[in-house]
Amino acid sequence: MLRSLKIRNYAIIRQSEINFHSGLSIITGETGAGKSILMGALGLILGERADSKVILQGTDKCVVEAQFNIEAYLLQDFFAQHELDYEPMCIIRRELTTAGKSRAFINDTPVNLPVLKDLGLNLIDIVSQHETLELNETRFQLEVLDAIANCAGEKNNYAAIYKDCQKLRKKLNDLIAREAKARQDEDYLRFVLNELNELNPKVEEQEELEKKLDELSHAETIQIAASQASNLLEGSENAIIDIIREVKNVLVQAAKHQQGIQELMPRLESNMLDLKDISAELTAIADKTLADPKSLAEIESRLQQLYNLQKKHRVQSNLELIALKAQFEQQFKELSSLEGNLEETRNELSAKELNLLKAGTQLRNIRKATLPTIENKVNELLIQVAMPNAHFEVSFTELPLEKAGLEGMDEVSFMFSANKGFAALPINKAASGGELSRLMLCIKSLIADQVNLPSVVFDEIDTGISGEAAQKVAVLMRKHALSHQVIAITHLPQIAGKADQHLYVYKTNDGAQTQTAIKSLTLNERVEEIARMLSGENPSDKVLAAARELIGN
Repeated sequence: MLRSLKIRNYAIIRQSEINFHSGLSIITGETGAGKSILMGALGLILGERADSKVILQGTDKCVVEAQFNIEAYLLQDFFAQHELDYEPMCIIRRELTTAGKSRAFINDTPVNLPVLKDLGLNLIDIVSQHETLELNETRFQLEVLDAIANCAGEKNNYAAIYKDCQKLRKKLNDLIAREAKARQDEDYLRFVLNELNELNPKVEEQEELEKKLDELSHAETIQIAASQASNLLEGSENAIIDIIREVKNVLVQAAKHQQGIQELMPRLESNMLDLKDISAELTAIADKTLADPKSLAEIESRLQQLYNLQKKHRVQSNLELIALKAQFEQQFKELSSLEGNLEETRNELSAKELNLLKAGTQLRNIRKATLPTIENKVNELLIQVAMPNAHFEVSFTELPLEKAGLEGMDEVSFMFSANKGFAALPINKAASGGELSRLMLCIKSLIADQVNLPSVVFDEIDTGISGEAAQKVAVLMRKHALSHQVIAITHLPQIAGKADQHLYVYKTNDGAQTQTAIKSLTLNERVEEIARMLSGENPSDKVLAAARELIGN
């Protein structure tokens, strides 16, 4: 429950602290006194977005802080999930600056607004005139039915299976699209693979062929050069080897008498032998290097085929061609395996849809079994809020599996008639604003009997009703507050009279600025405030007595 709310520099509230009680807390005040400002401050705590314009003029920062007793709400998992310190007494703080910065804290740990909003949904349920419009939404109506049916386990089970089905449907559609694309590419893949297989490029083939091509293209040049070089070394007049031999002969006698010349003789012999080997190898090269136009043509043709294929596939080497071939082969394999994957996914989806149908039927049966309960109890509560001739019923539609959604295989529509003898119609066609307010109160009260609701704030939900209807609403609201904390902003003295705690919002004009203040009224102050609500300023003794009677009842 909400224990306290501290507000500093928000709108025209400079400093205020409100301590809330359990049971029914009523907030009253003159129109324009600032009750809506109070709701705005509470909205900040619950994660609503805010503008720096809400900061009190002349100040640079506003702070709103609320303290909640959350011991009964079983929120330990939420705090663990978001790495927050759990305390039975939870403190939420929101700060805004004129620079546009907004910060939020849960137990002094900074959090972002989505986390704050998620927590707020577990702490306070605000029912306003605007929220009564939710009664027209089928999603909200189904949530009401499920809350009363207490089918959260079955609904979560169904939703989990539904999500699995959606994933499988997406997977199947992706596979179908891939197969269609692959079928379009099949002929191309087959042609390209045949072309690559026929050419069958080898890793080092291109480099070897290019070397061989270069040699064959210059066969005559190689042969002539090798022959001429061999003759210059040995076999021609003034051959190099003959000259070295003559040098050696000249030095033979001198070597016997001079150590340096003697050491040069083996080197001359070695050089002469090396040159003879070189001459022999050059002769061999000249003999085997022959012009071979046929081989030359074959090599040129093979290289041209490789070059053309590389250009076609925008690669630079045989290695890349081989990698491309492997890639195409893999694509071809995937094409054949796609059919198997498609069949497997179809079977898996069919089995999952059977489970979904089973889970959806189980959820549907629980919902249908609850319909008489919700219809009977809401109609009983309508009598309690002075609508004895009103009639409420739930239209229930069973959807086929192909139209099922995350919420189930059912649609509901709340039907309402405010007058005897008229058929029930969808709420948006049959209920006025005041009737919607009372119907919402009945539904909220019914839900409160079934689940552990957080604190409930009724923001002027009593608009459009008065007299006996107001008295009936007050009784139901009081009953609702016996098991839940209820905070109600109201203009009706009948409701104010039922309060366990009566808070009064008013304006002060002390100083340079108008300010809003909130105070808890004493018994005598309550009597005076309710009397003013009954007849205006300066109430008579009779009106004061009526006010005391409202408080006493």
